[in-house]
Amino acid sequence: MSYQIQSHSTLRPANAAAMISFLESFYRLSDTESAHEQYVQSFTDDATLIMGSKVAKGKDEILPLRHGLWTHVASRNHTPERVYFGGDGELMLYGTVRYVLRNDPNKEVEVPWAGRVVFAGEEEKDLRMRFYQVYLDPSAQSGRK
Repeated sequence: MSYQIQSHSTLRPANAAAMISFLESFYRLSDTESAHEQYVQSFTDDATLIMGSKVAKGKDEILPLRHGLWTHVASRNHTPERVYFGGDGELMLYGTVRYVLRNDPNKEVEVPWAGRVVFAGEEEKDLRMRFYQVYLDPSAQSGRK
């Protein structure tokens, strides 16, 4: 699966390539169930992560939220499609995510999502998310949809 994200070149800030590369790696981690610690390292120590009605502040709260995201999900595959920049360290993006749920391993569910990211750092090696909010229908992930 490709994690390449498209953007309009005339609207890209100077560090756009670093932010896009970070997100491409991040969604690979997001889709790897065993990568809990690496996922959490994508955030600053005091980051805020919002997934629907769930809010986690700081890495100590992000880790259990991350574990919970896999409770009903056997596998997931994000397809980030496009990014829109709001400045040097802020962007929004959208795509789809495909889930295979633990309670129905023969069925795949596809859900559209969008996200807002605010970064800390400038260079790719220093980038971390200090704010990440995901907009999607959470019932698909819980198996209730």
